Amino acid sequence: MASAGTSGNSGTYAVTTNRYDNARSGVNLQETKLTTTNVNANQFGLVFSRTVDGQIYGQPLYVGGLTMSDKKIHDVVYVATEHNTVYAFDADDATASAPLWSLNVGPSGSNVCDNLSPEVGITSTPVIDQAAGTIYFISKGQEGGGWVQRIHAVNVITGAERPGSPAVIAASAAGTGAGSVAGNIAFDPSTQLNRPGLLLVNGVVYAAFASHCDTGNYHGWVLGYAYDGTAFKQALAFNVSPNGSEGGIWQGGVGLSSDGTNIFVVVGNGSTNPTSSPLDLSESVFRLRISDYSVQDYWIPSAYVSLNAADSDLSSGAVLMPHNLLLTGSKDGRLYVLDATNLGKFNAGGDKILQTLTTPGKANGAGGHVHGGAIYYDSPSGAGEKVFLWPEDSPLMEYTLDATTRTLGGLVTDPIPTAGFTPGHPGAILALSANGSVAGTGILWASLPTQNGTNGAWHATSAGALYAIDPTNITKVLWSDSLGTWNVAKFAPPLIANGHVYVGTFSNSLRVYGLTN
Repeated sequence: MASAGTSGNSGTYAVTTNRYDNARSGVNLQETKLTTTNVNANQFGLVFSRTVDGQIYGQPLYVGGLTMSDKKIHDVVYVATEHNTVYAFDADDATASAPLWSLNVGPSGSNVCDNLSPEVGITSTPVIDQAAGTIYFISKGQEGGGWVQRIHAVNVITGAERPGSPAVIAASAAGTGAGSVAGNIAFDPSTQLNRPGLLLVNGVVYAAFASHCDTGNYHGWVLGYAYDGTAFKQALAFNVSPNGSEGGIWQGGVGLSSDGTNIFVVVGNGSTNPTSSPLDLSESVFRLRISDYSVQDYWIPSAYVSLNAADSDLSSGAVLMPHNLLLTGSKDGRLYVLDATNLGKFNAGGDKILQTLTTPGKANGAGGHVHGGAIYYDSPSGAGEKVFLWPEDSPLMEYTLDATTRTLGGLVTDPIPTAGFTPGHPGAILALSANGSVAGTGILWASLPTQNGTNGAWHATSAGALYAIDPTNITKVLWSDSLGTWNVAKFAPPLIANGHVYVGTFSNSLRVYGLTN
């Protein structure tokens, strides 16, 4: 499992992609300031906040030690909003309320459903190419009565668009499926939405798309763009359901994952067909080889018909873990453990994967939607390798990983903050910080809606809470902000870097927590 990278120029810490790395681990193992001793009500809390012009759906990003346009060195936090604006803020200075720069890239769009409200702009987590000093992101908006989506390459120092940026997103694939014309399917900027965080591998930016409000003709797309400093060139246009429909790639906001050779993709419900040619990979996990963009392996659940019918599709990203493990989950409260080198394909008689776990729920025994991605932690306490998960309408869960059988067991649960409370949609989105394997430095962070029930922040805005939990004893809450003064950003994990915790909100603000004395 990889951890977040460091800058080759300054040697300072950086978080340049969704969930810290391309494995989507959700773990920062280079946090030296925050510990289980000093994260408490007397020493830790909100140190400042930054006002922005819209809701923050994507995870903040961070690069330390940058010499900005003012010729001063700053640690910088980057956030993007649904108002189509990107901000660069000083990450440490509580008095520096003005952004180092901000860039609005055009009008947002009026939303047509209550999943994203009131506007649609930049939804997914951007990605930063540190060596090139460029932040990439995708915007969506309405211009001249129509919808347009663009990919942008922006200078991280100045906030200026790079030459040849932005580029309008367009793509096509051969097929006779929904919305096709004369055997061709065109990417529709009105019905498609880029929800998963962007992925950068070997100079190519990959973006995945699902539906915008489950309306119209849509498909799952994976698009790849290479930027050479002067222009964007499309490297990949892959359609999940070319002769069918739907199969959106949304992954609960988790970015596409990669081991450097392959891209791993998790797809939602649609016109799944495990016998078609090409395969209709709706409701699947598949592995795309980067060298030639061919599908090398896949898993389609044996119960795909009932999963599709119940809208219980796969709803998390592909989290890559040690021992060649891949974890993902579904809306019917199941956690799936797969072998990343042998995904299992399709078997009508029963899935040939490593393990299927039904997560415990609050009322009827069935767990809620699994979103946000699991967290792996090799505990220095000697308790073994742990996996943490907190689905909607469910308690916080801890599993122990058996490295020999590559399966999870020994479930421990804890209903935080009270026995009568479990978070509504989307559950808690987790991240973990630690100073390597140093005991007493591991902290599990959870951002969640305070509204009970399965709706939570689904079709409504809910007040949010942030919890710091001891991962060696999940019944121990170290600290919490649960006063209900800010609205949770669903699917967006907290970012922990250099002694601060950065939390995007739906209250048009970035909240920054840290040591208070």
